[in-house]
Amino acid sequence: MPQRIQNKETTLNSTVILEKDGPVARLILNRPEKHNALRFDEMDDLVAALRDAEYDDDIKVIILKGNGPSFCAGHDYNDAVKSYGLELTPDGGKPRRPNQRTRLQRDRRLGMSYMAFQNSAKPVIAQVHGHCTGVGIYLVELVDLAIAADDACFSHAEQRFGLAGNTWHMNSQILMYGAKVARELMLLGERFNGSEACRLGLVNRAVPLAELETTVENWAGRIAKHPRDALVTGKAMHQMALESLGCAAQFTRGFVGHTLGTNLRFESDEFNFLRERRESGTTATFKLRDMNHRDAD
Repeated sequence: MPQRIQNKETTLNSTVILEKDGPVARLILNRPEKHNALRFDEMDDLVAALRDAEYDDDIKVIILKGNGPSFCAGHDYNDAVKSYGLELTPDGGKPRRPNQRTRLQRDRRLGMSYMAFQNSAKPVIAQVHGHCTGVGIYLVELVDLAIAADDACFSHAEQRFGLAGNTWHMNSQILMYGAKVARELMLLGERFNGSEACRLGLVNRAVPLAELETTVENWAGRIAKHPRDALVTGKAMHQMALESLGCAAQFTRGFVGHTLGTNLRFESDEFNFLRERRESGTTATFKLRDMNHRDAD
């Protein structure tokens, strides 16, 4: 059973916290030393916490946030390499390429996790600070509302792994940004701050970091004034409208596309992250990747 602390119900494992405080639930990513980069099993834990909040009739609104210096810096790349069976063998040999059925099963599971946040039965507000990329920015794009610190750092730099616009929820991105801007964000992978995220329509408000939590909590309290039935029926109608615009089928296309996009053949003159990582390590290779995509001065 959840432990009650200072009038708050808190369920805690090492990396995902579910905090219940009256009508407000907070899903808190808790891997601050890694900027809340998520491993695959932690994504499952996050969805389980979301379901718990959805099924609790006392909860009216859900806040998604992160402990430490960042909201979420994406997936933990080292975990992704292992999960996709791409890690070197113990003797240093190249791994056997995973079969397509295994890859599709893994990516389908991840796609359904993203869909769970788009289709949450109750409103979800993202509270964004620090780094927000990969799975972090995907979640912000999919939830109902988002408020960011004006100095938060957003990007679709994950597209530089070889995806180049092959993404999980393209319909939502085109609707949010417009087709041309969506392509720009995917193909360039450039960083932008919270104020620019607000201009682009990714977040509803950008505020100074010192005001972020107060602003989010104020919005959550105001939303919680609505009747329970009104909130869930309003969200159901919103979901139906998204589905009529193709935002349900996008996840099936997304997981198939991700399997294809992470199973590329790189030519000898192209930047191969896995090959470089074997030689230079993960951190150094991220720097090499971003240098490779910089503007030529």
